[in-house]
Order: sequence, then structure tokens, then C-alpha cells
Amino acid sequence: MTRAPRPTSLRRRLLTILVVPMALAWLGSGVLIYVLALHYANISYDRSLADGARALERLIRSDSGHDELSPQVRILMEYESAEPTWYAVRSLRHGVLASNFDLPVPAPVPAIGAPPRLDSIVADGRPLRIASLALAGEDGSDAIIVSVAETLGERHALAREILVGTLPIVLLLIALVLVLVWFGVTRGLRLLDPLVEQLAQRRARDLSPLDQREVPLEIRPLTQTIDALLARLRELLELQERFIADAAHQLRTPLAGLRLQAERALGDPRPDSVRDALVHVERLSAGAGRAAGQLLALARAQTGENRIEWSTVDLARLAREHVAERVPDALAARIDLGYEGPLHGADVAGDAVMLREALVNLVDNALTYAGENGSVTVSLECELRTIVLAVEDSGPGVAEEWWPRLGERFFRPPESRREGSGLGLAIVRRIADSHGAAVMFGRGRDGRGLRATLRFAAVAK
Repeated sequence: MTRAPRPTSLRRRLLTILVVPMALAWLGSGVLIYVLALHYANISYDRSLADGARALERLIRSDSGHDELSPQVRILMEYESAEPTWYAVRSLRHGVLASNFDLPVPAPVPAIGAPPRLDSIVADGRPLRIASLALAGEDGSDAIIVSVAETLGERHALAREILVGTLPIVLLLIALVLVLVWFGVTRGLRLLDPLVEQLAQRRARDLSPLDQREVPLEIRPLTQTIDALLARLRELLELQERFIADAAHQLRTPLAGLRLQAERALGDPRPDSVRDALVHVERLSAGAGRAAGQLLALARAQTGENRIEWSTVDLARLAREHVAERVPDALAARIDLGYEGPLHGADVAGDAVMLREALVNLVDNALTYAGENGSVTVSLECELRTIVLAVEDSGPGVAEEWWPRLGERFFRPPESRREGSGLGLAIVRRIADSHGAAVMFGRGRDGRGLRATLRFAAVAK
């Protein structure tokens, strides 16, 4: 059995995210502390080394007239410590006067009377720090170079002691910061409690927007997304309820008629009566099927704006093909059906299936109202930046006062004598709206019939 994945904890995730930077900060602070400690240790020891060179100079001056150091000076300079101090007193004319280590002559030679000069050297394979100064010899033409050197061990040892003493304190501070972050996040997450309570107390059908007054600013993008989702759900529920109401409204009459004709056939079993009832059943069932199809098409058109598969559609080709398909129906109804316009090149942006559905309903409506020996014309005009698709018939038309209401669900002009559901033009209007097209109604040619026009934006070529 597959185990469910462990839920993600925001507190644990934040702590995990912070642990790595904090650990790197701790290591980085250790490096920085060591570098700073070594820097100041070097300053302190360099100062001590320069003072040692000056002290040796003063001791030599107190023994002036001697070619070598007195025993007291040697004892003082050669005193052994954890890290020994090496010295060398050298005459440029007479050579080494006294030393406990063969220190090199500094290059260049320090100026007589100048402050001690500090250098880093390597002697006998060991890195040393050396302080050198020069004083005048006895005859005035000679110079005595005084050099004092020491290893770097004590400096690094002092830096390590500072590091070892400081790192635990830094680590403790980082641990304290993480604990404070943990409790801070825990307390901060309590700001979401009103939002959780608000959602928990909602009823199942309450899809109104959330109260944003108690929502933190950082969470508002999430709640605004939830509000947008609730709005879409509310719209879908409204469409669903409208579809159910439309279906009940539209199918109630055909179903009642079917039941009435069935009872009629059962009550009067004569062949003529049964045949007449079956004719009515066939007509009613065809009407119910047509109404169901139009209801589904209207539902798709109402919810299709977010599901349009956008592509470039050639309206000229679409119109020509549909007119060719409907010619047999027109001939059977003794209606002259034709197409006027370009053969191709009328490109618009949209969904080919939905645009075809709009054209089907326009032609169906025109064929229904054109009447016997009438005419229906599908025309297409390519203007500068628009493409105009029009379907007109030679039927009785619609009074101008009702033109603004054409496209409403179930609306049929009072003077209409034909059977219909009142959904065809509603489907056309919804599809046009989803494609950004304008829908207009007017008189047909010679002031007869009805002309339905769709104006699309042309695709730039």
C-alpha cells in the first residue's frame, strides 16, 4: 500500500531554509573573526618587535666603545620563551658583532636614525617577522644593523584562542535567532486563523468574496485568487442552474405533447388515429431533440470564452462549405440559398467549431422564416480592418422595435408564426461576444426580411 506523502510544514520549511544560511554565516563569521584577530595580533606583535629592536639599540648605545655585546645584554636577548627571539647585530665593515641566529641583512639597508622597518622573511625554512634599524658606527663611516626576529606561531595561537572563545557565542546567538524565528513564524501564522474560521463557517453555496479586512497583506494575493476561483464557480453554478431551468422550460411542452399523443393512440387504436398520433410524436420528438441540441450549444457558448481554441479561421471557406451542405435542405423547402463573397482570404481569429455553430444557427433561422419560394443569401465582405458576415432572408422580417431584443434567450417576436425555441440567435450573440464581434440586425434587400450581421476584426497579414 502506497503511503500518503507527508504534509509540508511551513514552520519546518522556513527553519530548514534558514538553517543553511545560518550555518554558512557561522562559518563565515569564524573566518572573519580569525582574519581580524590575526590582523590585530600582527599589529600588536609587530609593535612589540619594533620595541625590541629599539631596546636592543639602546643597549648597544650604552655599551658604546665595545665591539661586542656585554654578557648582561646577551642574557636578556637570549632568554628562552615558548617562541624564542632571534637577533643579530652586524657591522657593515666588521661583520657580525653578536647574534643567536644567522639573520639576513635587510635589503635595502635601513637609513641611519630611521624607525624600525618590519619585513616578512623566510629563514632556515621558517617564516619570520623581522624588525631592522641602523645606527652609526664609531668612526662615522660604518653602520651597525640591528635586527630582531620572531616566528609567527604566537600570533596564530592568539588568533585561534580568540576564535575558539568567540565561535560558541556566535553559535549560541544563531541558535537563539532560529528559536525566535520559530516562535515568530508560529505566532505569525495565527494571523491566518480568522481566514480559516471565515471559510469554515461558510455555507456550501456561499460563494461571495472573502472579507479582506483581517487578511495580512502578504496573504492577499492568495485570497484574491480564491475570490477569483469563487467567482468562476459562482458563474458556473449560475450557468448550470440556468441550463436546468432552460431545459425544463424548453422540454416541458414537447414532453407533455408526446404524452398526450401516446394517450391518444392508446385511447383510439384505429390505424388512422394511431398514424396521426405518430406523425405528431415524430414532430414533437424532433423539436425536443433540436431544442436539446440548441440548449447544449448555448451552454457551450456561454462557458466557451475560457475554452476557445484560438486559431486563424477563413470565414469565406467556412461559409462556402456550409452553404454547399445546406443546399439540399433549401431545395427541399423550395428556397433559393446562395453565397456572395470572396472564395478565400477572409481570416479572423477564433474557434472554428464555435464560428460554424453561429453560422449554422443563422442559416437555420433564415431558412425557417424565408418561407416557400423565398431566398436566403449568405454574404461576406472584406473591409479595411474588418470582415462582415451577413445572412439575410426574404421572409416577413421583424419589426424594428424588437431588434434590440433579438438574441435574448427564448425571445420570439409576437408576430412570429413559426415554431422555434428562441435560442438560435441567443447562441449567435454569445459566440459573437466571446469572439469580440459586433452583432447587428436590420432589413434585408428591398426592405424585406431580416438581415443579421456579424462584424469581426480581420487578422493582420
